Amino acid sequence: MDEVRRDLQEYFRQNMGTYIFITALFSGGVLAGAAVLRGLGAEEQFLLNRYFGYFIESFNETGVIDQGAVFRQALILNFQYLFLTWFMGIFLFGFPVIAGLVGLRGFSLGFTVGFLVQRASLRGVLFAAGSILPHNLIMVPALIAAGVTGFSFSWLRLRCYLEKRPCSIKEHLGPYSMMFLLVGLLLAAAVLVEAYISPVFIKLLIPVIR
Repeated sequence: MDEVRRDLQEYFRQNMGTYIFITALFSGGVLAGAAVLRGLGAEEQFLLNRYFGYFIESFNETGVIDQGAVFRQALILNFQYLFLTWFMGIFLFGFPVIAGLVGLRGFSLGFTVGFLVQRASLRGVLFAAGSILPHNLIMVPALIAAGVTGFSFSWLRLRCYLEKRPCSIKEHLGPYSMMFLLVGLLLAAAVLVEAYISPVFIKLLIPVIR
């Protein structure tokens, strides 16, 4: 147990700068998503509100969400992100793509939360807290950890290439892939929360957002 703790401490010590950078990218994506929403025209705003209204009315009438479908769709989306991050991390110049993926996920989250807040002010904050926050408490750290791992591996390969020193992929591929496996378990847990717990909060908070 002490050895595992030391390994984790060493891992975070070596990658602290990358964690700060990737977290900043994600946060920048969140801010960009909220900013873009403010720049939408009246027609786009109207369409967004109408589609959201359809969702609320549909859920209110049936009272149910196909949780199995939500689970499958969220699992596919997040594991596609995870695989692409893992894959790009193997390449010398994969790190800019990984940075873009991290920013894009932040953008998506910022756009969603920004829309809810813009639509219903404090009530939107409450709805976002109940419907989006629970699974993102697990998902966001997992996505950032995946981004850091892929970015660091790709950057290491580039440094080895520029410094003209040997850098065996096979030597590092096992621990690299194991880290992604652990992140995958976290993402699976987050998806379970998104599919089976978040809808409970959505149902309770629909009267707040209508």
